[in-house]
Amino acid sequence: MKSRYIKRRKKFHYIIISVTIIVCLLGTVFTSLAILDSSRDLLIANAVNELNTKMDYIKNGIVTSPNNSYNEYVALINENVDKGNTYFQLTYDNDMTITTDNVLTVHYNDINGGILDMGTENYIRFDVLKNLLSDNEYKEICGYLNTPTDNDGNYYILICKKFYESEKYGYVPCQLEVLKTNKVNDWYVQDEVVKTYSFDLSKYDYLTIEELEASPFENDEMHRNIIDKDFFLGKSKPKYSQKDVEKILSDNSLFTDIYDETGAVPDGIFKYYLLMGDCLYYTENHMINNSPNEYKEVTRVFHITSLKEINLLDDCLWKFITVFAVAFTIMAVVITVEIFSWKDFKRRTAQEETRLEMTNAIAHNLKTPLFVIGGFAENLKNEKDTEKKLHNIEIIQQQTEEMDILIHRMLDLSRFDSPALKLNCEVFDFKPFIEKILENYYVHTEHEIIFIYNSKAKIKADPAMLKTVLENLIDNAEKYSDYGSDITINVSDDVLSISNQCSSFDRENLSKLWQPYFRAAKGDNKSGSGIGLSIVKSALEMHGFKYKAEFENGIITFKFRFTSLD
Repeated sequence: MKSRYIKRRKKFHYIIISVTIIVCLLGTVFTSLAILDSSRDLLIANAVNELNTKMDYIKNGIVTSPNNSYNEYVALINENVDKGNTYFQLTYDNDMTITTDNVLTVHYNDINGGILDMGTENYIRFDVLKNLLSDNEYKEICGYLNTPTDNDGNYYILICKKFYESEKYGYVPCQLEVLKTNKVNDWYVQDEVVKTYSFDLSKYDYLTIEELEASPFENDEMHRNIIDKDFFLGKSKPKYSQKDVEKILSDNSLFTDIYDETGAVPDGIFKYYLLMGDCLYYTENHMINNSPNEYKEVTRVFHITSLKEINLLDDCLWKFITVFAVAFTIMAVVITVEIFSWKDFKRRTAQEETRLEMTNAIAHNLKTPLFVIGGFAENLKNEKDTEKKLHNIEIIQQQTEEMDILIHRMLDLSRFDSPALKLNCEVFDFKPFIEKILENYYVHTEHEIIFIYNSKAKIKADPAMLKTVLENLIDNAEKYSDYGSDITINVSDDVLSISNQCSSFDRENLSKLWQPYFRAAKGDNKSGSGIGLSIVKSALEMHGFKYKAEFENGIITFKFRFTSLD
């Protein structure tokens, strides 16, 4: 009946834990899917607005300045674009395509004939800049730009001191300078020119003859035409090229006509490609045959294509972590509560079993002397022989003393297990303390007691409680030692051990010795209550002393490590 109850209780705990885990996992999955879905809709909506805003900016720039050069379109389409996950392409005149390539949009100042021109919007190509420099020169400039700011706040920058403007390649530098500057510096003339790099552009195909014959642009004494550090170090390379976008479009035929429909193309669980397109038709009047009175309408068609990568994991990661943390916390709390509840149930069950065993043991231990006392008391009433009366009285007294010892040990066990009991620890010499206890055993015991003491340390303990511990251990050794064998008490290195030979002991009972009312040899004729070692265990635990029992080669040893003061 009891076994079935324990099994039902155990099954109940397993059901609660299993249901909690399943509910938490399902809740985590559904919550994560909801987060993923809402984040996807929000990020796509934000990306659509972002791309529309950029495309409107490009269209407005084309309409307001229809005669812009190729370079100005490139600068326009590359301005303020996060090239890490965004791509733009502008196609016009059916034969020219401009994309967000590895270029830097710049707005440079130049001085020509003493007049400062506030500059125009254009671009610098990374491949052009890299090709003008030798490998050693490029590494040298990288070394300057990677040098951290010194204690005085000085750092290095790279500027485009002189440059030409090319219809095909944008701004082409003919002189670069590495400057040592500071945040407190406002003008170019305040900086220190560390290194100058000049290039003969006639050796390259970046400029036409007409462009090369023009005077180069040059920054004035105030402004610095700074080349972005990350751009020069190659950190601003775009993630997507025209071939990448064409492949994405071809792999997703549903959205190939992006000028009619915005498409969010999934790429795995967390990644999406947002593809958009728009057309701009711009009509203008062109003269015919240079006649001021003859015009014709010419329509220019601009196709704007855009792609943006949306990574949901970047937005949802901490939300997922939070959801999983909450679910894990709930599972951990429920499982912990159930484990402690199960342990508490097992502890109470074990206590109930121990209480039942103790009740039976107490009844058994008290029944025998009471039976003997009752029998001899009955005989005493009818006995007239004085010698037999004295014998009966002696037996009654002996059984009464045994009952008194048993009751006192039961009270000791109850007292040691009480949380109200406090230790009265003192520091004293351990050797004379043990010798005084052994004086009472040398006379009455049939076994030889060998006392070995190899320590000069003083012990810190409750003398009365430690006396009870030693007496119980010695009594136990004396009671269960083989006939004629020795009892050895050894103190060495803060460890006390009491050993005796006990060939009848069963090794399987070693772990049960500390249980109340357990007797390893119940069928023998040795008197005892089975409480002594339980008292020892409680007293040593109150002191915080580590203890154990060992059985090797027919010899059983009880030992504990005490707290000493050198």
